[in-house]
Amino acid sequence: MSDVARLPVRGTVRRILVLRPRALGDVLLATPALRALKHGFPAVALHVAVDDGLLPVLQRNPDIDRVWPLPRRLPRRRGAWWALARDLRRQHFDLVIDLHGSPRTALLALFSGARNRVGYALRGRGRLYNLRIARDSDRRGRRSLQYAARVGLDIVARCGATGPALADDSLVFVPDTAIASRMARVVEQELPTGPRVGLSPAGTWQAKTYPPSSWVELGDRLVAAGCRVLLLWGPGERTLATEVQSRMSLPAVLAPATSVDELAGILARLDLLISNDSGVKHLGVACGTPTLTILGPTHPVAWVPPSGPHAWVRAGVPCAACNLTQCLHHLCMHLLAAEEVARRALAYLGRSRTAFGVEVRPLPE
Repeated sequence: MSDVARLPVRGTVRRILVLRPRALGDVLLATPALRALKHGFPAVALHVAVDDGLLPVLQRNPDIDRVWPLPRRLPRRRGAWWALARDLRRQHFDLVIDLHGSPRTALLALFSGARNRVGYALRGRGRLYNLRIARDSDRRGRRSLQYAARVGLDIVARCGATGPALADDSLVFVPDTAIASRMARVVEQELPTGPRVGLSPAGTWQAKTYPPSSWVELGDRLVAAGCRVLLLWGPGERTLATEVQSRMSLPAVLAPATSVDELAGILARLDLLISNDSGVKHLGVACGTPTLTILGPTHPVAWVPPSGPHAWVRAGVPCAACNLTQCLHHLCMHLLAAEEVARRALAYLGRSRTAFGVEVRPLPE
């Protein structure tokens, strides 16, 4: 590990807290780092704090000793937040690693009383950590574009974790077996034959969301080619999924309302998941489902696994991978033809499952 820019972690590390609130995908992308911590520090007690709605993502993870729920709705839940801060301080953590870097998590790191507090060197709140690292830096401490799961692995390597788990960037999600079996029966009843393709048209950012009309055309092309299409949706997304289904000329199935465990059970039975760059895609990756990601403002190196049955497609526009959450022209999505996405998906279903990525040059009008 001579290439690792080790942080000056003080003392023996026996109790670790990792702060990783917010989105489903981000929590899943942290699981390789959690595995590396558990394997890299002998007899460590590993605690993780996540938003209360994401507890099912980690509750059966074998690498975690305790999951702490972070109350999301502030300021109405300030009392619960301060109670949590006091409870965490009583755990006497030796090392706190903040993988999020918000003011809230930076304060939790400080209030924990841990002698080693690792976080990003951000303006203002970066001062609340005593071991600061540059965001998106690698294990040598240098800025680097790499798969998001590897960013977390490099952080824990700099904290002193060692061993083969540092080379494993596979995501971890342990399903509820009873729920998985029940959802398998649902999928087999709704989609009894043909390649089963899930479409997830929603996205957290406007800029990385493929237009509804393109999802409609993509769905019709897949059904016409013999696929069985299942439209997936989460909280607040049913209207969009219903719109796509109603505008399609050919039949597609609308998925039922699901919990995270139920959604995982559905994803595990699909032959391919097509989605925007979203948490559903990362859950599909963790479930071993082949994925095709429609990309725009985000970079394939950072957000698509470098190995396994995972592909991506995007329009070849100069502003691709801009990382903007909102966009006025949205060219990266509007110029990516649904015909091209369908062609890539069908080619993928008919080929050996190896990763590939395609940048489609839009035709001039």
